[in-house]
Amino acid sequence: MHFQDLSKRFITSIISLAILGSILFFSYVPLVKWVIALFAAGVGGMGIWEYCRLARLTTKKGLTELCIAVGALTILGFFVSTFDSTFALLPFILIFLGAIFFFIYHFDKITDSISSIAMSLFGVCYVAIPLGLILKILYLVSPCKVEHEGRFWLLYLLVVTKITDVGAYFGGRLFGNRKLASQLSPGKTVTGAIVGFCSAITFSLIFYLLKGWMPNLHLSLVESVWLGALLGFLGQVGDLGESLFKRNADVKDSNRLPGLGGILDMLDSLLFTTPVIYFFLYVCS
Repeated sequence: MHFQDLSKRFITSIISLAILGSILFFSYVPLVKWVIALFAAGVGGMGIWEYCRLARLTTKKGLTELCIAVGALTILGFFVSTFDSTFALLPFILIFLGAIFFFIYHFDKITDSISSIAMSLFGVCYVAIPLGLILKILYLVSPCKVEHEGRFWLLYLLVVTKITDVGAYFGGRLFGNRKLASQLSPGKTVTGAIVGFCSAITFSLIFYLLKGWMPNLHLSLVESVWLGALLGFLGQVGDLGESLFKRNADVKDSNRLPGLGGILDMLDSLLFTTPVIYFFLYVCS
């Protein structure tokens, strides 16, 4: 039994929880709102830089900077769209304008232009849209869920998604033998994936049982089961998806941040689970 980097993971988790608690507590203070939005844009920019590095786009002068600019502005566009429905389409307009600039950039760089444009646009959407949707969840303005509290839903998203990673990690180390995807991530096992999936459903049910403590998180028993199942499944798909990029680039981590690895290493599962909660909150049934 080997728990690699367990102490580092524990310390990182404690620091992350402290930061999360502060963000949730002060998130509705007007000045703090902008700080959070700018922080999200900065994190998104770093994540896009890591993606461009994995996709080998950094060899094209100025393209990575363009991707970062489009991504950061898109995230801020999502934030501004929480002010008023007038700005609802702003982030998508920014993505469309970004696509135009990607084409203009390649007008004098024709070689491999199709793959370069496709990878650039995908990178922006892959990182910036989920981070923008996190802001939309935190500052919930959905007519479908008028009595819901965005801070509780962001907490639900983060806890259920990350407990999937924790369950998969310990389940794989304690009970796992059969590899889940040995070429992508040798440490992941089928048993670990099952434990992670069940952990997501379990903690989703815990939120349902604790709804009396969170009156603005309206979650039924059936919703807690299927939402937990979706997050438990898609969180692991997102994790393996980022591993796919890293294996293709032949690197262990997306960056070398002390105790963290990379921004994409931290966000990988959230990039796939965030849209689920967004659609649940914003699409009226």
